[in-house]
Amino acid sequence: MVAHMPDDYPRLPQRRPSLRSVPTTERFIPTPMPAPVVRPQMQTDEGLIETLRKLWRHRRTIAVCTIVAGGIAAAVAWSLPSYYVAEARVQVGVQSPRVFNAEAILTDANPDAERVQNESFVLQSRTLAKQVIDKLHLDQDPAFNPELQKPSFWARNFSLKALLPASVSAWLSGLHSHPAEGTPPPDQALTQRENMLIDILLSHIDVSLLGRSYVLSVKADAQDPNMAASLANTLAKTYLDYQRADKIATMDKVDKFLLNRINELRDQVRKSDQAVEDYRRQHGLYKSANNNVTAQQLTELNSQLITAQTAKAEAESRLAEAQAVSKSGLGNESVPEVLRSPLIASLKQQEADAERRMAEMSAMYGPRYPAMINARAEVGNARAKIAAEIAKTVDGLAREARAADARFQAVSQDFEKLKSKMGTVNDASIQLEALERDSAVNRNLLEAMLNRAKQSTGAEAILQADAKLVSPAAPPAATSYPPKTLIAFLGLVGGFLLGSAVALLRESSDHTFRRAEQVEALTGLPVLAMVPQLSSRVPPAMQVLRHPTSPYSEALRRVQIGVELSQAASSPRTMLFSSATPSEGKSVMVASLGRLLASNGRRVLLIDCDWRSPRLHQIFRCSNRDGLASLLGDKSVVLDDLIYHDALSGVDVLPSGNWSPNQAHLLSSDRMRQLIEALTPHYDFVVLDTAPALVTADVLALSRLVEKVVFVVRWGYTRQDAVFEALKQIIDAQGDVAGVVLSRVVSREYRRYGHRDPFYEYSRPIKATYG
Repeated sequence: MVAHMPDDYPRLPQRRPSLRSVPTTERFIPTPMPAPVVRPQMQTDEGLIETLRKLWRHRRTIAVCTIVAGGIAAAVAWSLPSYYVAEARVQVGVQSPRVFNAEAILTDANPDAERVQNESFVLQSRTLAKQVIDKLHLDQDPAFNPELQKPSFWARNFSLKALLPASVSAWLSGLHSHPAEGTPPPDQALTQRENMLIDILLSHIDVSLLGRSYVLSVKADAQDPNMAASLANTLAKTYLDYQRADKIATMDKVDKFLLNRINELRDQVRKSDQAVEDYRRQHGLYKSANNNVTAQQLTELNSQLITAQTAKAEAESRLAEAQAVSKSGLGNESVPEVLRSPLIASLKQQEADAERRMAEMSAMYGPRYPAMINARAEVGNARAKIAAEIAKTVDGLAREARAADARFQAVSQDFEKLKSKMGTVNDASIQLEALERDSAVNRNLLEAMLNRAKQSTGAEAILQADAKLVSPAAPPAATSYPPKTLIAFLGLVGGFLLGSAVALLRESSDHTFRRAEQVEALTGLPVLAMVPQLSSRVPPAMQVLRHPTSPYSEALRRVQIGVELSQAASSPRTMLFSSATPSEGKSVMVASLGRLLASNGRRVLLIDCDWRSPRLHQIFRCSNRDGLASLLGDKSVVLDDLIYHDALSGVDVLPSGNWSPNQAHLLSSDRMRQLIEALTPHYDFVVLDTAPALVTADVLALSRLVEKVVFVVRWGYTRQDAVFEALKQIIDAQGDVAGVVLSRVVSREYRRYGHRDPFYEYSRPIKATYG
C-alpha cells in the first residue's frame, strides 16, 4: 500500500462522515461557566455517612495526629508537678457563751449570707496569710519560695545568660551586684519578699461557701499531702485565733474605756454634789428628809391656820349660842357648855342633896332649928357656887373666843410672811433642781458603768470565736491537680479533632476525581472503566499478554465493550484517546488496549498523533524517524514502510515521526481525514493517541474525524476544572465522547473512597467463584 495513489488506482469510496447531532453542551458544561451541569437525580449533599467516609480515608493521618497529640499531652501532664488538695470546713455564726449582761458590750451578730461572704474574705486576707507563713516557716520551703527553687532543665541548658559572651554576662552581673539609685532599702526589700510569699500562698488557697449553709470550705493545694493538710488546718485555726484575739482586743478597749469613764464620772458626781450643797448653803435652801424646810414650814403653817380658823369659828359659835340663850331669858344654866360641865353637875348634885336633907328636916324641925338653918345655908352655898361656876363658864367662852381669834390672826400673819418668802425660795429652787438633776444623772451613769465594769471583768477567759472548725483537713491520698488522665484524654481528643480537621481540609482541597459516580454526577458522561495502577515491574503493555485475565486486562476489555455499546447501530471502528493534561496514562492505555485486542484476533492499528510528546514508539521499541509526519507531509513514502508490526501481539503501530512546528496543521487537514477513511476498511479498530486537549488544539480537529472519543482521567491526579474545560472544548468541537476512563486507579486507596474493591472479582477469581 502506497501513500502516493495514482489516478488509475482504485480509490476507496468517499465516505465523508456527516456532522453528528451532538447533545447540547448544557448537558455536560453549563454555558456561563466551564463546569458540568449536575444531574437532577444525583444527590451532592454530604451527610454524616459521607463525612465518616472522608475521615476513614485519612484514618492514618488522624491516628498519627491523635497519638502524637495524646503523647505530647501525656508527657506534659506527667512532667507537671502533682498537687494534693486538702479541705477543712469552718462553721461561721457559732454563738459564744455569755455571762450576766456582757452582750451589752459585745453582741454576736446573727449570721447571714453577707457576713459569711465577708468571713471568707477574712480567711483570704494577707494578715492571716502572713501568720500562716510564719507558723509553718514557708519562707524556707522551696515550693513557696522561688529563691530556694533549683533551676529547671530549660533554665540550666537554655539560659539566655549562658548564650551571651563572658564580658556581657560579667557586665550584667555587675549591674545586679551594685544597686542603682532608687533601689528600695533592705526593710522595704524584705516587705516585697514577704508580699511575694503571701501572693504565692494565697494562690494555693481557695475559700468557698458550701451551698446555702454557713459552712466555709477552706481548700489548700501543695505538692506534699501533709503540707496541704497543714496549710488548710493552720489557716482555719489561725482564723479562729485571730477572731478570738480580735474579740479580746475589743474587750480590752471596752474595759479601758469603762475605767476611764468611771474615773471621769466620779469626778463629775463629786463636783455636782458639791455644787448642790454650795447652792443650798448660799441660798439657805435646807432640805429635810422629804422636802426643803421652807415648803415644810409653809405646809405646817397652813395646817395651823386651818386649825386656828376652825377653833376660832367654834369658840365664836359657842359664845354666840351662850349669849343667845341668855338673851332669851332661859338663863345661863341652859348654855350647852354649862350643861356639859361636870363641876356644875356635881354642884347641882350637892344642891339637890342639900335640898333633900332640908326637906326631910323641915318635916321634923322648924325654920329656926339650927339644923334647918345649916341645911338652908348648905343649899344657898351650893346655889352660890353653881351661879359662880356658870358665870365662869360663860366668861370662859368669851375668853376662849378672843384667844382663838388672836391665835388665828397670828398664824395668818406668819403664813403670809412665809408665802412671800416661798416665792424667793422657788426661784432659787429651779437652779437647785437643775443642779440636783445633773448630779443624779452623773450618779446613775457612774452606777451603770460600775455594773458593766463588774460584768466584763474576767470575761476574756470565756471569750470564744464566732466560728468553729467542724471538719479538720486530712492528708489526701490521691492527687487532685493536674488531672493527668484527663489532660491525656483531652490531648487524644484534640489530636483526633486536629487530624479530622486536617483530613476534612485535605478532602475539601482535593479537586480531583476519586469515584466513578462522582465523574458521572459532575460530567454527565458514563465511566467506561476504571483501569488499575500496576505495581509490578512488568510494563503495562506486556501485562495484557502475560496476564490476560488480570484486573488490568479486564478493565481494558470494559473500555472496548463500553465504546462498542456507546453506539447502538454499529460498533465504532475509529476511536480517539485524549486527556486534559499530560501524564494521565492514555498512551500506555492505547498500547495496552491495542495489544489486548490484537491478541484476541482483531486487526488493530495504533496511530500516534501526539507529535509533541510521542510515546508509542518507546512502548513498542520501534523507530520514530518516519511516521505519521512523513505520511502527511511527503506523498512519495510507502505506508507499509511506516507501519510497525508488533510480533508479540500482532498489532500495527504508526509512530508519530519527526514533526516540525510548521507541520502541526496537517493533523487537521483533509489528507488526515482521507488517511483515516482509507485505513478503516482494513482494520477492525483504528485507535488514535492524541495530545492532551488543554495542551494543543489538534484534538478538537481529530475528534471530528473519528466515531468515538474516549476521555482519559487520571484517578486522584487531574483537577476537575481541567477535565470540565477539556470536555467542553471537545463537545463544542462536535466530538462524540463515548465516556470517561479513570486511569491508574490505586486499588488500596480506592477502597477508602468506594464501598468495595472495584477489582476484587478479578484479583481473586477462585475465591469469588468457590469461596
